[in-house]
Amino acid sequence: MVDYPTLMLSDLPLLLRFIPAGDRETWLQVGMGVKAEFGDAAFAEWDSWSASGEGYKAADAKTVWRSFKRGGIGIGTVIKLASDNGWQPDKRELSAEDKHRFAKEQETRRRAREVEVAADEARTARMQAAVAAACQQLWARHVQPTGQSGYLAKKGVPAVGVGFMACTVVLEIDDSAERCQLWAGSEAKRYLDALPKPRPDHLSMMVLRRGDVLIPLRDEAGQVWSVQAINSTGRKLFPKYGRKSGCFHLLGESVGAVPVVGLAEGYATAASCQVASGWSMVMAVDSGNLPAVAAAVRRLCPHARLVVCGDDDPTVKGNPGRVKAEAAAELVGGVAVFPVFKEAA
Repeated sequence: MVDYPTLMLSDLPLLLRFIPAGDRETWLQVGMGVKAEFGDAAFAEWDSWSASGEGYKAADAKTVWRSFKRGGIGIGTVIKLASDNGWQPDKRELSAEDKHRFAKEQETRRRAREVEVAADEARTARMQAAVAAACQQLWARHVQPTGQSGYLAKKGVPAVGVGFMACTVVLEIDDSAERCQLWAGSEAKRYLDALPKPRPDHLSMMVLRRGDVLIPLRDEAGQVWSVQAINSTGRKLFPKYGRKSGCFHLLGESVGAVPVVGLAEGYATAASCQVASGWSMVMAVDSGNLPAVAAAVRRLCPHARLVVCGDDDPTVKGNPGRVKAEAAAELVGGVAVFPVFKEAA
């Protein structure tokens, strides 16, 4: 176990000065690490450090900070990043009394952080439930089974199990009131016209237009937890707090009795693979969700052959599409396959 130096909240400004704030991955790691150690009391120092990075936006920093949950990154990661750039802890000799006091303060912070995390997780669960209820209402009342989509036409894929927005709908999420509600048709226009400018930080929303493709995201029990909306230009939207982990969209028959099930990240890839293979296909939304969705599909059809149709882009750092597809296939005893493109003549 690494014995990290004792840090107080007052030590953070100097420590963070040794870490460049320009890289997003580093930015996220530092935020998670300092929040894990000091809780919300560390936001001001992290935010001040964040402002030194290019592209800083105060609203984004607040949103990302709230998204940091319990995880594997702690203050040790932050200390390592600073040390790699020349930071050294103060060479202060601590008396037995000081050591006891620091240990007591650290234990107090740990307990306070546990209370924060428990409250945050409970709040997130309430908001997920509220968003799920709104998405279920959206799917039941404001979607029609057929329609035209410039996005689907451009991709050359059919509409399988998706819907089309029948009118303009605003899905509003109010963090302050812990409420999610829908405004449809003329009510949606009145709501948008009356919206304060700038928009209050506690309000977020999805604005869905007539003809947008709507894809329900369900868990393995079939419950709708969230949706993905795709407009005619291909822009994809999700509601804040909408549950994604382990949720998916099924294209084709029930997966229970079929011999082969394919999994892919996005809808267009899943639909293309279904047209080419005739398999039932599952859309997992993105590469990070592939392992959880593969595990859910395996539980639903323990005897089927699972084929993960992965994205493969070596120009992207770490090629996450390939890495996650291979991990998902290995997890469930399936196989990962990737596209092979013909070279231009």
